Amino acid sequence: MKNNAQPFALIFDMDGTMIDSNPTHKEAFERFFAQYDIEMTDEDFINYVSGRMNPDIMKHFFGDAISSQKITALTREKELLFQELFAPKIKPIKGLLPFLKKAREKGIPMALATSAPKMNIEFVFTHIPLSDYFPHIVHDRNVKKGKPAPEIFLKAARKLRYPPERCIVFEDSKAGVEAAQAAGMTVVVLTTTHSAGELEGADWVINDFSEATITKLNKLASLKEKIAFSK
Repeated sequence: MKNNAQPFALIFDMDGTMIDSNPTHKEAFERFFAQYDIEMTDEDFINYVSGRMNPDIMKHFFGDAISSQKITALTREKELLFQELFAPKIKPIKGLLPFLKKAREKGIPMALATSAPKMNIEFVFTHIPLSDYFPHIVHDRNVKKGKPAPEIFLKAARKLRYPPERCIVFEDSKAGVEAAQAAGMTVVVLTTTHSAGELEGADWVINDFSEATITKLNKLASLKEKIAFSK
């Protein structure tokens, strides 16, 4: 698993991290649930939707007895609505593409670890040139337990062949921060979904990728590895 080519590897969430999509996801879920006479409050979105996988979301709102076939159908229905709403305004978070280019030029390994279904990854990659940066992808069908469980990030680390303490996660949601912390990874949070005060436990809080520097990330990764080694 260990790879010594670079001091750290980068793992990215997608929604709310690389694209500012959560307001549109919220709108899509509101419209979707309204068709089934289900009301989703702002608190519901924060606690049971943001950062979580569709199967977990559907079970919460429709009940644990819902079949996997029904979950698949409902997920497709909701995500097609999201894509319709988001396509006219999709764009990367400020500074993302220059940051990814710089990281690749320095040979830093990168992976995508998202709760989103594969159809949304393909949708985003069709609109934004990201596919070349992410040879390693973990999505909702690759894990049994979604965020805040650490499985998705630990699987991404295994794909990268880096130990958790040498992985830096970019996230935006509370569930994502909890998952990265549980995995023993450094966490950088973007304030696209929550304010800095709402995001406890992050190692670094940024507004967008124009604030991210490789030098600062290197320092964060070195500190995390020292802490892990001393335990």
